[in-house]
Amino acid sequence: MATLAEIVKKINHEYKDDNLAIISNIKPNYKRLATNAFGLDYILGGGPALGRIVELSGVEHSGKTTAACVILAAYQRAFPDQLCAYFDIEHSLDLKFQAKMTGLDLSKLVYVSPNGLSGEQICDMIVEYQKADDIGCIVLDSLPAMLPSAVLDNDLTKDQGLRGSMAKTFHKFFPEMNDLVARKENLFIAINQVRDAGKTFTGIQLYKETGGSAPSYYASYILRFGKRKFTLGDDMDACGAKNGEGADGFRLSFKVLKNKCGSCARGGGYMTFRYETGFDWINDLLEIALGFGFIHRINNVTYELIDLNTGEVYTDEDGELLRGKKNDLIEYIKTNIQFQTKYLAMLNDYISQDDSKSYGQLLDERVNAEIDEQQVAIDHQFDAGNQE
Repeated sequence: MATLAEIVKKINHEYKDDNLAIISNIKPNYKRLATNAFGLDYILGGGPALGRIVELSGVEHSGKTTAACVILAAYQRAFPDQLCAYFDIEHSLDLKFQAKMTGLDLSKLVYVSPNGLSGEQICDMIVEYQKADDIGCIVLDSLPAMLPSAVLDNDLTKDQGLRGSMAKTFHKFFPEMNDLVARKENLFIAINQVRDAGKTFTGIQLYKETGGSAPSYYASYILRFGKRKFTLGDDMDACGAKNGEGADGFRLSFKVLKNKCGSCARGGGYMTFRYETGFDWINDLLEIALGFGFIHRINNVTYELIDLNTGEVYTDEDGELLRGKKNDLIEYIKTNIQFQTKYLAMLNDYISQDDSKSYGQLLDERVNAEIDEQQVAIDHQFDAGNQE
């Protein structure tokens, strides 16, 4: 009789995968994608792990597409030799706007806008793309826009009750993509929606997610988005009542509902965008770093950049301490790419050393409550359905 260790070695060799079975006290060494969106990287312990499915869900106009493009652009920078793909099922992606906002490289993006194709055909196409040797990140926008062939081929005047039947296809599609994405170590981003499902007789607001349970079940990450806020300078909720009139940009807020590659202890995060200059990631980074003490505050106007791993103050090319006003630090980080790269690498290394540790919450109580309300309503509806 063979020992278990011998059987493990034999099976790993048979399937040509030395990591198929490992001793369980070995901590998984996830390869993470640092996105430069510190509000996202912080809550995920250094960025999303490669080889995973990411679901972005939330109400309409909450910024899911823009967030997907932020991750997509980061993937392009990290893997310039790979091609990424965007499946625009809604035929509504503004490529030029997203390129300006997120830095998306349109020359390295395959844009797919399928007309007259069923949901099953689109799923088959995505699987074929995923099998390509040079495939990068794939975005599917969005799940509720996909129609099964039984509906697409049906007479418009007939209702056969098939609106939700893509869920059956997803229960085959997502497990297959889960294996393929893990094997290729790229990313698959599925955009979903939270729909208003009315209210109960007691007045409880109900929401529902589309696509059945497969998307959320097979996703390693679920980010739930709240309503976007409009910005004006340092005011991050400036023009909400006027529906964005006079705003200079917008801020997206999201919360981690599921994280299979780390802890959910850090709650949620945000991304800020300016209409003129695009993704304001440096402002977000400094806002978070100052809030958590990653940047040393000397007084109300003077700060210094610290190497958190050594405790020493960074110096510039002339040996001068990197100390000054907030705007001076922003300008230095923005214009010195070599230091920018080193500083971001240090921050991501520091926050990923223990992703179960929460230095503090990024979202205020109001945004937290708003996003939680969506999930509580979904849970309530699910429980009610199980009791019937």
